[in-house]
Amino acid sequence: MSDIVARIKTVEAGSPADRAGIKAEEYVYSVNGQTAVDYIDWLWESDGTELELEVTDVKGKTRPVTLQRDGLQDSWGIEFDDLVYDGIIACENDCVFCFMKQLPATARKTLCVKDDDYRLSFLQGNFITLTNLEDDDKQRIIEQRISPLRLSFHAADKEVRQKLIGRNHAKALRNFDDLIEAGIDFHIQVVLVPGVNDGDVLEDTLRYLKDSKRLPHVLSVGIVPVAFTQYAPTRLKEMLGSASMVPADREEWSKSVIDQVQKHQFAEFEERELTWVYLADEFYIHAHAPFPLPDFYDGFPQLENGIGMVLNFIADIRDNLEDLQTALALLPQHNQTGSETITIVCGELLTQTWLGILSGIQAGGKLRLLPVKNRYFGGNVSVTGLLAGADILRAVKLDSDYLHEEGHVDAGKHLYLIPDCIFNADGITLDDYSADQLVEEAARQSVHITLYETNAAGLAADIRNHAKEQAKELKSDA
Repeated sequence: MSDIVARIKTVEAGSPADRAGIKAEEYVYSVNGQTAVDYIDWLWESDGTELELEVTDVKGKTRPVTLQRDGLQDSWGIEFDDLVYDGIIACENDCVFCFMKQLPATARKTLCVKDDDYRLSFLQGNFITLTNLEDDDKQRIIEQRISPLRLSFHAADKEVRQKLIGRNHAKALRNFDDLIEAGIDFHIQVVLVPGVNDGDVLEDTLRYLKDSKRLPHVLSVGIVPVAFTQYAPTRLKEMLGSASMVPADREEWSKSVIDQVQKHQFAEFEERELTWVYLADEFYIHAHAPFPLPDFYDGFPQLENGIGMVLNFIADIRDNLEDLQTALALLPQHNQTGSETITIVCGELLTQTWLGILSGIQAGGKLRLLPVKNRYFGGNVSVTGLLAGADILRAVKLDSDYLHEEGHVDAGKHLYLIPDCIFNADGITLDDYSADQLVEEAARQSVHITLYETNAAGLAADIRNHAKEQAKELKSDA
């Protein structure tokens, strides 16, 4: 019997799996007589109304199980622990800007896993390089139509590719074209390093991707600026120009990139009514430039790559403006000591965006902002989602002490709203704080924090809850 097993996480009540007696924590060894090495195999084999499984219980006893369902749209009722059952395909590259090489020594091991797994590219949207793809992998991708994939491309120029990716860069290009020829679609990522793959090199890259045989299968191209931390290797630090680190130079570089890419956007839109190539939000923020209109993002195909997130958040605020203003109306203009009662915590990158939002929803005198510097990573990492728990705790403690010492608020009564985007799917921050631990640690320091769902509705809900709590306290004091 195969060593490859899929551990069952949950079984939906009343589902075919539940009716057949399958339990959580049991294992699936085979599906229709085939070993399923990942969730894609499961989807491929389970696309019918009857399913033959080999299931092993927690005592190690294996039994055959037949599942039946009424229609193809009905769920089998099984959720697995993982998406791959035979281990993640590791990355073998030596990318100069690899974020995994820029983590602090104290980072937990799961953060340091360098995957380059085409299956996770399809299932989770991870970007891969295709440098470790073998013929069998390509055949499977083509046979099972594992498409679209997300590809970190970076440059078409061979010398630049070798400088950025390493010795396997040519293999990736061959695999890319083989899959393109077979009809596999791609979303492309270009990590832009000032003075390395920008300017003429970027122009050459976009021309390469717009070649007539590739363009129909290159669904989108997302360009993001290189990220570096205080732990970046020496060769990356030597490669980075002042446009990465000096604000004035970074602003001018961002403007030049916007101008360059905009020409391609307009040309593609005129020809195909698709913008096709997009820039990360950071370019517009650092250039102090307006974002393109939402229609120019073609449905936001690279939203999780930080492309269009700010526009989506602003649109969400606008759509929930009435709800937000109703919640704000429940708060006093100032508390009795003349200070706002709620502070919103964010990363430094969104400072100006948030200030604009607070002004737009007329939150003056009711909400204030606390941008938190990312000391966990350092470097140019400033997005909210990569804030560590310790950095947040440090910032809110210092801010709370200041408000208290100045006589603005009583210690512990001022509310700090923390966005839940700082947690991963398991509810853990980058430095291993759970939500409960974060709240409890803040409370021990006489700081009151609440985790809000990172959207306008979640923000409005927590503003209302705090207003009601304040009203109860005032009534009790009276």
